[in-house]
Amino acid sequence: MNTNLELNLKVNYLRTLWKEFCEAHTKLYEVTCDEYLHLMSSDMDELEISVESKGKIIELIDNLDRHRKETIKDISGMLNIEVPKNISELLSNNDIDPMAKEEVEKLNLVLLDIIEKIIDQNKKNQFFLNKAIHSLKELKDSFSGKTNYNTYSAAGVARNNNTY
Repeated sequence: MNTNLELNLKVNYLRTLWKEFCEAHTKLYEVTCDEYLHLMSSDMDELEISVESKGKIIELIDNLDRHRKETIKDISGMLNIEVPKNISELLSNNDIDPMAKEEVEKLNLVLLDIIEKIIDQNKKNQFFLNKAIHSLKELKDSFSGKTNYNTYSAAGVARNNNTY
């Protein structure tokens, strides 16, 4: 097969992979937001469904990532260059179609934005879970007759006082 044609096909496949990455990460973000809503409403059945969906989406992303790595390796081989550390290095090659470069670069920016949103939402979810665990621990301690409370010194430093 013509090397140039083969290269263009691989680059187009890479473009498709990046679109699929964006779609999968968008779904992951939506499920992560749903997860937070279910945590807030204490809807454990729906939370379980969200967690299961999240796992399937992560599996899909892992599969896409394997294809991404293979495709980048193939393109690098066709260009006779070392496998790049990031997509920008690969796209800097002049043998790659400029329109494909531009589209992948834009999709990559979208992908990075979605990933940042997922990270932020996961932090909110984790914060909520930590507060819930702390509240449950306090409730458990109160049932066992142990009460924890804090008072403050003149300097405003919290002192932990335990009564039994």
